[in-house]
Amino acid sequence: MRASIPMAASPSSALAMKAPAAERRCLRFSIAGGPRAPGHARAWLQTATVWLPEELQRKLMMLISELVNNSVVHGQASERDVIEIEVRATPDGVRAQVSDSGPAFAPRARTKGIEEPGGWGLVLVERVAQRWGVERAERTLVWFELAAD
Repeated sequence: MRASIPMAASPSSALAMKAPAAERRCLRFSIAGGPRAPGHARAWLQTATVWLPEELQRKLMMLISELVNNSVVHGQASERDVIEIEVRATPDGVRAQVSDSGPAFAPRARTKGIEEPGGWGLVLVERVAQRWGVERAERTLVWFELAAD
């Protein structure tokens, strides 16, 4: 049986980065977990964030894909679980977050050798984002901020 995927907010609801702060909208998207989740997140981002500069959109897509993949692998988000994504324009760029119902964690340094696959998601977030963090309330949430170049 195939899990149903909730629909994304309309890309037309996203306003240009230069819009006054009061007019900026927050985009939210919920997807089913499981192995197809990163692809669903990328497809949504590709249409919903066309208002962003191309380089910023690429970085956003890469980091959110990594975090959604972490939700599936480490947060054990299956097709029955929901992964929530939020993207919000800020005066300096964009803030994004990915949350799941998986267990809380404390970020740790990568311990695998450079030639070993996996374990690069949070390394990428740390290197590309201006700021980032992990929070735990009802859900585990990883957020990051990207500056518009």
